[in-house]
Amino acid sequence: MSRFWSPVVHALTPYTPGEQPKITNLIKLNTNENPYGPSPKAIDAMQAAVNDLLRLYPDPNGDVLKDAVANFHHADGITRANVFVGNSSDEVLAHTFQALLKHDAPLLFPDISYSFLSGVLRLVWH
Repeated sequence: MSRFWSPVVHALTPYTPGEQPKITNLIKLNTNENPYGPSPKAIDAMQAAVNDLLRLYPDPNGDVLKDAVANFHHADGITRANVFVGNSSDEVLAHTFQALLKHDAPLLFPDISYSFLSGVLRLVWH
């Protein structure tokens, strides 16, 4: 590994995906696979949204998505400022841990059941 990487990177363990069986009719619930595929309404909405703007870098703030979520939950008093979006659940968890769990008191938690969490917790407490 390059000497330019931080010491934290040297200690990280890469994610190892679960087995990917070659059985065609197997439903793997442990990896959040969906036996039904996307909703036809979702496919229609995605196709309707595809246009020439796909060539541009997306809005890094996700304002259109934040507005849609806030509008959906407007009865609960949710505004764009209350909505956090990320590029993946990993990113959302990492930001949440970095924001909320980096305190002077020790953090107590059960054994890791999701491999990403161990790397994030090492980052938070080192």
